[in-house]
Amino acid sequence: MGIQVWFIVLGVGVMTLIVWDGKRRKLKQRSLNAAGRPHQAPAVDTVPILELPFEAMSPPEEASAATSPTIQGVSGGSRIGSATHILGKVIADEPVLIKGRLEGTLIAPNHPVSVTASGHVASYIEGSCVDIDGYMVGTLKANTKATLLSRARLQGVVEAPRLECTAGAWLQVDVAQAASRQSAAMVP
Repeated sequence: MGIQVWFIVLGVGVMTLIVWDGKRRKLKQRSLNAAGRPHQAPAVDTVPILELPFEAMSPPEEASAATSPTIQGVSGGSRIGSATHILGKVIADEPVLIKGRLEGTLIAPNHPVSVTASGHVASYIEGSCVDIDGYMVGTLKANTKATLLSRARLQGVVEAPRLECTAGAWLQVDVAQAASRQSAAMVP
């Protein structure tokens, strides 16, 4: 047998092993998903995540997690999961719950917006009622009320007619109240 035949046999053997390994991994992933444990595949191409200035602004943790109020789950609407990183603009006509990272703009002017303790937001949030329990750098605009819970770390501008701040929240903000609507009556 010539060397060329040996290379062909070796190539076919290697390809068979690759196909067999792929099937084995797929079966393993299905069994883990069926058991309720997500399988995390090894990263083939890792992209570095840009670090935001959140770490620089966070003071030492003082509030205990056992006594701090938490954000209740949104019954419907959009959810940005803890493994999700969004760069860009999100416009929602439903309630929004943020557990992951959002670098950009979130606009939901007629619905509640919540940022959980694992949520990181940079840039702009607008909602009817905005609850922050995570990190935010930028502008927060609440059309009705802004609530900063005990694990909130906020740097930027807050614009809201009502601002509620729970003990333990950390702020470095400018607070702006929307101009109050005044009606002027003209007397003849």
